[in-house]
Amino acid sequence: MRFLIVALMTMFGLHPQAQNDIQARHSRYMDRAEVRHLDNSATVTANSARPLAQAVTALSKEYGWAIDFEDPPYYSKYDLVDDTDAKWRAAHPREKGVTVIAGDTFQNQFPVTSSAGSSPAEEEHILDTLVSDYNASTNPGRFSVINEGEGRFAIVGTHVKDERGQDQAVTPILDTPISIPAGTRNANTTIETILNALTAKSHTKVAPFTLPQGALAQSQVTVGGQNIPARVLLLQTLSATKMKLCWHLYYDNDVQMYGFNLLPLMKAKYDASGNRTTDFVR
Repeated sequence: MRFLIVALMTMFGLHPQAQNDIQARHSRYMDRAEVRHLDNSATVTANSARPLAQAVTALSKEYGWAIDFEDPPYYSKYDLVDDTDAKWRAAHPREKGVTVIAGDTFQNQFPVTSSAGSSPAEEEHILDTLVSDYNASTNPGRFSVINEGEGRFAIVGTHVKDERGQDQAVTPILDTPISIPAGTRNANTTIETILNALTAKSHTKVAPFTLPQGALAQSQVTVGGQNIPARVLLLQTLSATKMKLCWHLYYDNDVQMYGFNLLPLMKAKYDASGNRTTDFVR
């Protein structure tokens, strides 16, 4: 049986060494990025398919920062790796497998002062340093920092690798101008309306995944207009709810769609012994 599985894997493009590589990559993945504080600096270390997103999440939770994150639309063999389970591949040798973004280890060290958790200017500097170091790494994608105003920032994918391994500029999907009727709706319906309009305009599915639907449904917002970037409409919606949320927009090339997630803002607290807990940002 083992010989048959190996033969099928080899015949249909998944060599046993490739499966070993998958297992080794997963064993290196971290459940969450780590932030370590030094005298006048801090270090964030991540290892996942999306190491920059993992690092951004860690910094957001450390300081209570509102940081939105947006994948670019990865598609080439230079940004994606096979992640198909060996047993499934052996049982479905002619079917398309699963890919995952080819992220790995990423580490960034940045200077901090006592105002690191409260100064938007210092936050922007730290995020600029983080993204600059990431863009100089071998990890997939290239990103930019967008100042969204009111102490809020976005880390947005702007480049992917093409099939020749060259950097290809892409327009962030949330920059797409869309039109929705102006009106008062609950926030959950408003977000769905925005994402539906974005899907129709961009011809790429953008679906709500993880959202606090109950809380959003209780918040009435008045949002709408003609030819307004989807990002702006989403920001207007979240601002009107008064809820402390940030979004992560993840792309899945296997189904060629984006998943939109809204996450509550958290902030780390340390007791006198240095023990760490996190709490919601109110």
